[in-house]
Amino acid sequence: MIGGMEVPSIENKLIDIINESNIIEPDDMVLKYNGIELNITIQQIPMVIELLNKNNFSIYGVYQIYNPAK
Repeated sequence: MIGGMEVPSIENKLIDIINESNIIEPDDMVLKYNGIELNITIQQIPMVIELLNKNNFSIYGVYQIYNPAK
């Protein structure tokens, strides 16, 4: 969950930062009304958090999506 997703400039900045990072492929990211959904490994989470923190994003939560089929 990322703060400010209702602001187009924040959303655009997030897209640009993620695409430039080469940590995540564009196809592995889905924009949500309250943040982003990423298809990444657990090991990639600290890198993504660090990237977002360095770029002054407000992070309100990180969680795994519940999948009852697993």
